[in-house]
Amino acid sequence: MSQSNRSIPTSLAVAPASSHTRLIQIVDALVRRTGGEPWGVRELAAELSESRSTVNRILVSLVEIGLASELGVGKYSVGPRIDVLTKALSDSSVLLGRNGELLSELADASKCTALVSVYCPQSRGYFIAACSEANATLTFRPQLGVVYPLTFGDIGRQFAKYLETIASRLSPRDEKGDVDYIFRTNDALGQLSEPEFPSALSIRVGSATNGLIVSVSLHSAGNAYSKMQQQLDADVLRVIGQIMADIESKSLQNLQAHPCISTKDSKSTVNRLERLLLLSCAFPDGIITSSHLNDHLLCNAATAKRLIQSGVEAELVSLFGGTLFPGPRLYQWAAKMNSAHRNLADITKKILSSLVQETGETIALLSFDGVTGKAEFLDVIQGWRPIQYKLQINVNVPLYAGAAGKAVLAHCDPHLVDSLDLVKITDATITCRKALKEDLLTIKKRGWATGEGERVLGAFGLAVPFFVDGKIRGSISATIPQYRKNERDLPTLINLMRESTGRIERLLSLGLKAQ
Repeated sequence: MSQSNRSIPTSLAVAPASSHTRLIQIVDALVRRTGGEPWGVRELAAELSESRSTVNRILVSLVEIGLASELGVGKYSVGPRIDVLTKALSDSSVLLGRNGELLSELADASKCTALVSVYCPQSRGYFIAACSEANATLTFRPQLGVVYPLTFGDIGRQFAKYLETIASRLSPRDEKGDVDYIFRTNDALGQLSEPEFPSALSIRVGSATNGLIVSVSLHSAGNAYSKMQQQLDADVLRVIGQIMADIESKSLQNLQAHPCISTKDSKSTVNRLERLLLLSCAFPDGIITSSHLNDHLLCNAATAKRLIQSGVEAELVSLFGGTLFPGPRLYQWAAKMNSAHRNLADITKKILSSLVQETGETIALLSFDGVTGKAEFLDVIQGWRPIQYKLQINVNVPLYAGAAGKAVLAHCDPHLVDSLDLVKITDATITCRKALKEDLLTIKKRGWATGEGERVLGAFGLAVPFFVDGKIRGSISATIPQYRKNERDLPTLINLMRESTGRIERLLSLGLKAQ
């Protein structure tokens, strides 16, 4: 492997872009800086060779639906809705989610780092989509979602070699990239030398039925690995073969003809883009293009065609034989967002902070896992009033004691209530199962819960549940010193908390189902 320093180049082109493409470009720029410095309007406008007024107008519209977040005056970062959508893609796609066990087994068996990479035709590059490390003292873990040129590393050169063998089957866009639209490959790596990216001990490339060109490779940060070359090659070949077979199988099984969307959105350009992202992320195994799809994209056939074409040209989506799939850029966004590790507390923090600022009370976010039946506080934001309770985070919270837990338990299966061990925490804790069930019935009917000293002595709690696509997912609660309870305008506080849970539900829900 060459020891020379090779910087990661950027691809610049100056040409007018459609309104849909400009939106995609701005979201792409925000995703590239995930976890980094936010963009200023002037800086982003210069990056895209666009007027500041246009960029500012687009950013404001993106903030309104959560695709962007404003951090201070005139500073913007990627929005929490992108987290939600890309997580849906990661959880439901073979490439990012369902192949995790395969990749982990490959890494453990070889004592190496196993990578899945995806080719990006437009930038003539590739990115790491998934990574699994062996349990070793010295490991290699590259940054996910960063685009490298095909001239960089064994993976890039293997992609280039593979492309030569299938050149007759590629379109001009696949071979040469697209110079009509501005998408920078990466500007965050600085000078990255090849020695920092270990050689591939084994690598295989293949073409999936959804149009993606994918590689599976093994890399070792040291020189020791447990298997002979022939066995490594066989294992890598088996894994990429299984991934390709799974992609084809899932596409045949789960191809969507008429997905159903229950949410109502205005027919704006930015909402149409959000719908395209939503459908592509939620149904990565393919959606048949039809008049039903046009309706879901909030536009007529001509506008839907232009929107999809912009998505195809930006590699956000792929279109094969009348079927829509997520494109390389959308998988790149998902890989990049996954590497940021932003959890529920991170993506709801702005909503809760606004509630704290308006009410002055300490607000806690309770997360509920419907599979395990466990709940925990993920975040507690202290209020600005002088006397406040401090609550611990990342510890199990009893569902039967306190407003936060009861707001959730009221909407759970009755069998969960019967299975709980009602241990007395304070003198006010409800330990009579009949009394608890009566309280839960009242909570469910009115839509909010209270608790007085049931879990924390001297505290009055008020909590409102929130749901994600109709399933109970948690609650937000205000914890107030009991002596101050009568000073509060509780109906107003309840309404403010309900408004906040409504915003959380809209943010986290996909609002659709397969048919």
